[in-house]
Amino acid sequence: MRPAVRHHLSTQFTKAVDYGIVQLALEGQKLGPPIDLFNNGVIGTGELDLGTHELAAGEHRLSVEILGANEQAVRSYMFGLDYVKLLPAN
Repeated sequence: MRPAVRHHLSTQFTKAVDYGIVQLALEGQKLGPPIDLFNNGVIGTGELDLGTHELAAGEHRLSVEILGANEQAVRSYMFGLDYVKLLPAN
């Protein structure tokens, strides 16, 4: 069995008028605070740092939970995931 390797995880979402508030988790462990994806126009969040993690070879689960919506948002509870970046940590 290969040892766990440190990886840096980051992501970018889209923000829009009908997008919700989301919580990301890796293997069931929350990755930072909830992210409010509401915006009056469509824009990107910019790259969000999700930290460095020890990951063994094999499958891993990155999950997105929709917690609700901003008071100003259209209540469609959607999200747009632009990308997930997983790179070996230095």
